[in-house]
Amino acid sequence: MKNKTLGKGLGALFSQVEETKNDEVKLVPLSDVIPNPEQVRHDFDESLIDELATSIKNHGLLEPILITPYDDKYMIVAGERRYRAFKKNKETKIPAIIKEFKKEDIKKLSLIENIQRENLNPVEEALSYKELMEELEMTQAEFSKEIGKSRSHVANSIRILTLTEEVRDLIRSGKISFGHAKLLVGLSVPEQKKLAKKIVDLKLSVRDTEKERKIKSKKTNSSNVLYKEIEDKLQDRFMTKVKINDKKGKGDISISYYSEDELTRIIEILENL
Repeated sequence: MKNKTLGKGLGALFSQVEETKNDEVKLVPLSDVIPNPEQVRHDFDESLIDELATSIKNHGLLEPILITPYDDKYMIVAGERRYRAFKKNKETKIPAIIKEFKKEDIKKLSLIENIQRENLNPVEEALSYKELMEELEMTQAEFSKEIGKSRSHVANSIRILTLTEEVRDLIRSGKISFGHAKLLVGLSVPEQKKLAKKIVDLKLSVRDTEKERKIKSKKTNSSNVLYKEIEDKLQDRFMTKVKINDKKGKGDISISYYSEDELTRIIEILENL
């Protein structure tokens, strides 16, 4: 795990993991180890797990997993893929480094490990960004500097979380790329589904999809364009879907939330405006 792209704030936190590399490695019963229940990553490529399992069987484990005491078990802080590979090999014990971490740091460290991996799907990457920003109470500008990514990349990444669950499933499965997903943001739900289906069925390139998107944009009037710009700004601020419903100069603004924690976060933002 490398931290060369992390800023000083996150780098200091991640150095806690780096410092464990010289700690004693113990063989821990696999049955005593559990994944982090708050792990953002849910989609593990089974073919890659199989490859890792074969490599471990032939060459051994090059880097022990990192775990922390959790009730009467040990929870994984770093190394869930290695843990899954050991289970594939039907091993009973796994080399591990045991270290006490503050509860509030465990999730942050797990999220940091996620964003440093290149094989996250775009939805997992976006969720990792969003949750880590909330954990660290950072703005998109501050966060993008910390992780060495452009602000536009972070903003575009988080925006795809405003897409419908159906479309996000297509992104998770690789049927729709991040480039496609960016073009679907801002469309109404029916338009999202229609264009997403077209992308998959006709195997549209990102450029072809952009042309389709421009055709739809030409049908909107100048006031709709203004509302779209405002929606984008509000979505950046609240990090969730925001919709302006205009009816001849009157209407309402809807802010979507998908959990009680997210509702609390939105209320806190509103109270601090």
